[in-house]
Amino acid sequence: MEPLLTMREVAGMLAVSRATAYRLTAEGELPFVRISGSIRVRKTDFDAFLLRVRS
Repeated sequence: MEPLLTMREVAGMLAVSRATAYRLTAEGELPFVRISGSIRVRKTDFDAFLLRVRS
């Protein structure tokens, strides 16, 4: 199974607030999945996001 990141982990890795991390998902910039009401980000989606914003 592919690793899933919490929004706290995503925010920490991006060095942004959790609110900013949630905004990225709400705006469709960062794909996510919902599991029992919680938002999670696939590690591969996170890595692809980093490649997009860094280039």
